[in-house]
Amino acid sequence: MDLFIQYCSNKGGKDMNNAIKNKFFETTDYSKFKKARGNRPVDEAHVEQLKKLIADKDLYDPIRVNKNMEVIDGQHTLQARKELDLKVPYIIMDSDDPLDVARLNTGRKNWSMEAYLNHHCARNKMDYKICRNKMQQYGIAVAEMVVLLLKQTSLWSRISEDFKTGRFVIPAGGIEHADRIGARLMQLKKYFYGIESTKNKRFKRSMVVSYIVADKHPKFDHKRFLTACKSRSSWFLTGTSTADYVSIIEKIYNAGLTPKNKINLVDFYKSKEYQDK
Repeated sequence: MDLFIQYCSNKGGKDMNNAIKNKFFETTDYSKFKKARGNRPVDEAHVEQLKKLIADKDLYDPIRVNKNMEVIDGQHTLQARKELDLKVPYIIMDSDDPLDVARLNTGRKNWSMEAYLNHHCARNKMDYKICRNKMQQYGIAVAEMVVLLLKQTSLWSRISEDFKTGRFVIPAGGIEHADRIGARLMQLKKYFYGIESTKNKRFKRSMVVSYIVADKHPKFDHKRFLTACKSRSSWFLTGTSTADYVSIIEKIYNAGLTPKNKINLVDFYKSKEYQDK
């Protein structure tokens, strides 16, 4: 009989529920644990890494479950300890809120933004599903797509907590804005080399942000820029940072123009004027 069963056998009803919340238990009955809806898929490589760490030094870090024994945090630790045939320490959290899976991981490094996205999609949150569809449609990563859908510029740090905890809501006109910028980036894709990440074939963050900056400039004309790109497809090869790409866009756009028709995109970027547009 594990500690949880032994403890609960002397309790009953409401008193039992109040007694077990946020208490520490341990068990070798792995079947009692359930996967919480919206939790991440188990990463076998991560499980193997945890097994090595536990074998080297077992810190006995407890996993967290709700009163239904759904794992809120620690599913990889659970799997690792199961494969090592070890007791699983766990804490029963005082929570019935499915969003606590995301809240508990907010501020930690072990959940990527895409993991939060998939979590909320699994919870059938429509705004997150739209975000994922638009990411796939245009080859744009989650942070940049959220910025586009919110019609923002580079204010990701201000909105990331809302996104993680399920409060992301697309405002009126947000989808249209994301479609417009996404479609324009797709038009540029055929002219440039190096604007996609070699890792996932999505547009580089620096490229997306630099184009958002350009689009905010009052004199920027996308058609003019597209025409100028046709004979300058190699220019983007030298870019890495947002500042690099802003400078390259400026040079391509201004090529062959008279001084009065040129744009000063670099100063526009440095002054952060685009954030108020």
